[in-house]
Amino acid sequence: MTPDTPKKTAAPRTRKPAAEPAHVEPQIAEEEAATTTPAALRLKELVDRVTTSIGGKKKGVKEIVEATLTQLGTALQNGEPLVLPGLGRVRIARSKGAAEGSAMTLKLRIGAGEKPAEKAARKTGRQTLVEPAEQS
Repeated sequence: MTPDTPKKTAAPRTRKPAAEPAHVEPQIAEEEAATTTPAALRLKELVDRVTTSIGGKKKGVKEIVEATLTQLGTALQNGEPLVLPGLGRVRIARSKGAAEGSAMTLKLRIGAGEKPAEKAARKTGRQTLVEPAEQS
């Protein structure tokens, strides 16, 4: 080809659209639907729940929740068991690795941190005379 001869350009190829797969609704058995794991509780949702339950400013509640979670993490890293009303008793069953990013297997015994009056009320279905926040 010489420089003054125009180049032949090929016509652009058009592709045939791929056949779309038929949309099939996934069918989940009722038993499977009941056993699906709920979404993980994230910091934002936890802060929202605490803010709603105590009625405070979100910024202040977030700082308190973050500080609390940091102290809980530090306690677990130090090998301390936790006994917390409302959560229960948490102990380290197994740990792997000593550096940051180590893995721990925790055991949680729900209700282990309850006061005797709360435990009795839960078992009988009755309410306690004094709310846990009012007890000293």
